[in-house]
Amino acid sequence: MRHARTVLALTLLAAATAGLSACSSDSAGSVSSAIVDGANRLKSSGQTQTTVRIQLPDPGPYVLVIYPPFRKAADEKFLDTLAPTALEMSHAGAAISPKAEGLVNTLVVWQKGKLATFAAGFRSAAEAKQVVGVAKPAGGPAEITLTREGGAVYITAVK
Repeated sequence: MRHARTVLALTLLAAATAGLSACSSDSAGSVSSAIVDGANRLKSSGQTQTTVRIQLPDPGPYVLVIYPPFRKAADEKFLDTLAPTALEMSHAGAAISPKAEGLVNTLVVWQKGKLATFAAGFRSAAEAKQVVGVAKPAGGPAEITLTREGGAVYITAVK
């Protein structure tokens, strides 16, 4: 029964995600593309770590969260610190909490007065091992740290 509810919740979240993304600017897509570009550069270099700096199309306040394929208790504690700020930025009752159960293996950007945007294109190039994210109440660029371990690239920090 729990599995059926989880599948239903994920299905509904996927449908909502598509609808919300279509209505908003593509900030999450910009972040996802920057991660892919950085991961590809890192894989072809002799380095084990790089930092990708991204300025969102709208330079105002935002919250950025990158989710791993599976969440742990420590992830939920970290999300507790970002949830209030993300919910304050939500657009006209279209609030989705960073703690929503179906948010895995994707990234989400909340911006002041806009609908949240979602992207998952980065998954082909990099993956988060734990939830990473940042609240930028004054806006400004985000710095995403990518670390190569063998042939895999992981998203290890967001500042």
